[in-house]
Amino acid sequence: MSVSRRFHIKSLLASIGLISCSGVSKAADSDLIGIWSGTLTVGATSLRLRFVITDAKTAKVISLDQGNAEIPASEVKLDGNKVVLGFKSIKARFEGELTDKDTLTGTFTQGAAIPLTLKRGETIAETPAAAAEPLTLALLQTLRTGAGTPALGAAAQVKGKAAVIIVNGARSSEDEIAVQSTDQWHWGSITKSMTATLVARLVEAGKVSWDTRVGSVFTKDINPAYLDATFRHLLSHRAGLQPNIDMFHLMGYSRDPLPDAREERKRYTLTALKQKPVGALAETMVYSNNGYIVAGAMLEDITGQSWETLIKAYVFEPLGLTSAGFGAPGRAGMIDQPLGHAVLGKTRKPAPVGPRIANDNPVALGPAGRVHMSLTDMLTYLSVHRDQPETFLKTASWQTLHTPPFGGDYAMGWVVRKDGVLWHNGSNTVWYCEVMVDPKAGVVCASAGNDAAPETQKAVSTALMSACAAVLP
Repeated sequence: MSVSRRFHIKSLLASIGLISCSGVSKAADSDLIGIWSGTLTVGATSLRLRFVITDAKTAKVISLDQGNAEIPASEVKLDGNKVVLGFKSIKARFEGELTDKDTLTGTFTQGAAIPLTLKRGETIAETPAAAAEPLTLALLQTLRTGAGTPALGAAAQVKGKAAVIIVNGARSSEDEIAVQSTDQWHWGSITKSMTATLVARLVEAGKVSWDTRVGSVFTKDINPAYLDATFRHLLSHRAGLQPNIDMFHLMGYSRDPLPDAREERKRYTLTALKQKPVGALAETMVYSNNGYIVAGAMLEDITGQSWETLIKAYVFEPLGLTSAGFGAPGRAGMIDQPLGHAVLGKTRKPAPVGPRIANDNPVALGPAGRVHMSLTDMLTYLSVHRDQPETFLKTASWQTLHTPPFGGDYAMGWVVRKDGVLWHNGSNTVWYCEVMVDPKAGVVCASAGNDAAPETQKAVSTALMSACAAVLP
């Protein structure tokens, strides 16, 4: 689907969770039960949604333009011709009423209330993609100032041509130091495809196999439902793991750099492996940071080296990604790199770098989303996935990375669109980014901002990705 038609629900790929449904049954044969489809429109962008109301207690929404991601409802209320669906994991709510037997008219609320009309059935009319405006400094500045983001960066590269890299804004909302084209950006869950790439490299090195089982590494005090989960399940979010461990336990993990994160990562892994499964192995796709942390801990146990050491040796250094590192970029007490920003209404509050400052996820979450690097290095990384050189990985390994192993649209750290384009986004709540790889067109794109406003940053990134994709031969 065209990137220009996507409006990104807040943290949709970064925080999908399975929440138990609740509600009072009014009638088992309610006319509201069934499949309902519609398009959520915000300005020039849109997102196609499909709601499935199974019964008076169970429902879900499917985001068709975001890898068919499924979000179970945490609240279901059917009352005559009226329906209320709550989605706690994305802080969203739909309220609607039957205006005829095949039409639900209502609002979708996630911060702002947006009108949404749903029609019965699976058919959704295609929304014509708006012509993309070419990527220019003027466009970037317009988008940045409109969103209130301190700094934006965008980059694109067509195979065989020079890269286009444009940045605009300031490293911090409280300083006038301009962002530079060589600066580093936090890439959040884009790290997941890097961890999957690391697994592929270690498979070819004979260290592990794609079918290495969790139960062959962690044998005691774990839920037996996870014993047969393999790297294929973990990296495609099909292991049945919860999205995250609970916030109470998460507070016990360091956010400051550690000399060796293996002990904390193993402790996190064993906590995650004790949780109740959210679905059967291979059958249910539930986006899970836990899966990638378990995968990282397995690699550490098998090789005796930390995930950080391994990904440097097998991915970053072979590809020449000299700016790649972990956690928030920059040095403590300085503004030598862009700072992430918390969003407080129209105010952007910088999250400085330094000890005991919450500017990123805990170190244990590294394999799921803590890598930073420059736009230049990101283009290099994306280009490898576009060009698939056999000097780095064999053809079979590239196919494994880019093919959903159990159906659906999620491969190994990538959402695979119907047109073959690879896409993913990432956020740690104070940064937001997107990347795209189009092997057929020969183009790679990346965009990043140093805040993560619920609506504006996602819409900005959609426009930037569309503009990047317009840099075609």
